[in-house]
Amino acid sequence: MDFTDSLDLSTGIRTATVNNGDGTGTRTTYDEHGNVTATVNLTGLPIPDLPADPDLIPPDTTRLRSPR
Repeated sequence: MDFTDSLDLSTGIRTATVNNGDGTGTRTTYDEHGNVTATVNLTGLPIPDLPADPDLIPPDTTRLRSPR
């Protein structure tokens, strides 16, 4: 997951974008008071390339078994 946050200093409008890494994400826009003004579901976002060598791919910690 990748998170990007930007702030327009002239207007006070903040935009936060979350890229889930699977081509989908969410963009949320906030006004100068911090209130949500829009939330948009995104598709077509870039999917990061995985290393060609399987030994270089980090393990999925949610699938690891705990030692018995």
